[in-house]
Amino acid sequence: MAHVRTRIFDAVKARLVAIQRFSDADKVVRGRKGAIKQESLPALTLTWSDSNEVTDLRPCSGPNGENGYDRRLPLSIVVHLRDNDPELEFDDICVEIEAAMGAAIELDGLVIEALLESERHYVNPQTGTSLCAGTLNYRIDYKTLAADPQQLAL
Repeated sequence: MAHVRTRIFDAVKARLVAIQRFSDADKVVRGRKGAIKQESLPALTLTWSDSNEVTDLRPCSGPNGENGYDRRLPLSIVVHLRDNDPELEFDDICVEIEAAMGAAIELDGLVIEALLESERHYVNPQTGTSLCAGTLNYRIDYKTLAADPQQLAL
């Protein structure tokens, strides 16, 4: 079994790959290791490197009274754009992602909730020119046992 965090990323990826424009191989990846080929755009990268996952102690949250953690995972969906009008393309993609994520706020019981916290389309601040990227930032609340991060807590 894997860390619950990995299972969460897998569940989010499964929902995003179900969007037709992101169904091809390498369109949705957790943590990229290199540049994306232009012909593969638009594409999505899943990450949590923008911020720390925060935890709080959750006493008696295991089946035998074990301690656990309340966790808050900051999951970012980075959108890599291609269109001649990247701001409109970003909005179109946001509609599809928000619909897919909003239809599965509990990710099939894996999390308490996956809530959209913010969105941003990146531009060069001096010129206002699009950098052809944006993010949708989600806060994922979930619980694990303190001694076993592979196990969900009560």
